[in-house]
Amino acid sequence: MPGSDRVTQMPRSPTPPLSYRMTPRQWAAVDVAAAVAAMLVMMFSLRVRGLHADIPTPGMAVTTVAATLPVAVRRIWPLPALAVVTAAVAVLTAAGNAPLTTDLMLGMASYMAAVRLGRPVAVAALVAVEAAIGAGLLTAAATAHAQNVMLHSMLAAAAMWFVGVGVRERRTYQAGLAEQAVQQRRAEAERSRHALQQERLLIARELHDVLAHTLSVVTVQAGVGRRVGAARPGEALRALAAVEEASRGALDELRRALCLLRSDDEPATAAAGAAGPAAAPALAPAPGLGDLGSLAAMVRAAGTPVQVDVAGDVAAVPPAAALTAYRIVQEALTNVVRHAPGARATASIKISAAGVRIRVTDTGRPGGPAELPPPAGTAHHGIMGMRERAAVFGGTLDAAPLPGGGFRVAAFLPVPAVSAGRAA
Repeated sequence: MPGSDRVTQMPRSPTPPLSYRMTPRQWAAVDVAAAVAAMLVMMFSLRVRGLHADIPTPGMAVTTVAATLPVAVRRIWPLPALAVVTAAVAVLTAAGNAPLTTDLMLGMASYMAAVRLGRPVAVAALVAVEAAIGAGLLTAAATAHAQNVMLHSMLAAAAMWFVGVGVRERRTYQAGLAEQAVQQRRAEAERSRHALQQERLLIARELHDVLAHTLSVVTVQAGVGRRVGAARPGEALRALAAVEEASRGALDELRRALCLLRSDDEPATAAAGAAGPAAAPALAPAPGLGDLGSLAAMVRAAGTPVQVDVAGDVAAVPPAAALTAYRIVQEALTNVVRHAPGARATASIKISAAGVRIRVTDTGRPGGPAELPPPAGTAHHGIMGMRERAAVFGGTLDAAPLPGGGFRVAAFLPVPAVSAGRAA
């Protein structure tokens, strides 16, 4: 195709001004050149009066050098350079021989002092410069040189000083903006890091819920199969089928959770292709209130009769809240299977304009021996996890034994979408 090999050219970025592209050494070279040029102009300029030329005297030559050459080092020693140039210009002003070249040198020194020095020192330096030049003007006014004296040196020093102050303020402002941008980037990075940690913590909780529930069911069913395998093979096979179903469901949820840990540069298709057709459930939606029937069937297969009642519009609950409600019910029923085998459980979910109310109760372990205490440091971790899940939505969770035996878990999620009036 014609033009298919044409390379798209990106627009060129604008070129910064020359003053931004010059290095400190180049600026220092400019200062040296300006100082030397000004000295030569003042030193060898001849005042032609007819056929007679006046050559500068040695004293005038020394004063001329002092008024020009210190500008070459104004970036290194701004205050000493300004002091020497000011003294020399004041002497030339008193003698009535201060040309415009000295104004340029005095302005350059005054500008650099205003840029490099702090505000109090810079203000004091300007006052000293104006006082020195003013003293020279008063001296000239008392002599025959008064007619050659004007205020151009004082005006040049003051004008360049104000320009330097403006440049210094602008640089300070730009440095503040740059520092603010750096702080904002750091804050954004910290927020991203915190969000990543929270996401990883959420994934870890999801993995805990999946593994804890499934392993509890698998453990109970494996024990049932082992005890009745010889006497009742059919029941043992049903127990093995329940183990297989629970394991497959756990694997699907694990793939879904681990898919979230995939690196950003790894495409989803590569992950699915590497795992084969079995990896398709990794892209399935997270469980919600509509999946409580499957959860109840799995719990019943573990030998715990359970009844699940859902009242209200399930579709009115946002997915995140629905997942939280599902996990709370799952954890509560898992605790029944684990700690009270044989008990009857009831799970009630009511969806109203106020939010989602969850209540899971059980009748307690029927006539069995007291349960062994959990290992140290592991007690109530499931209840803490459920309470933290509810707290994310500003909800509450209460878990306590019932007076007549058994246990009760009650939670409330004030879901905004439900409170907006979508519930039935």
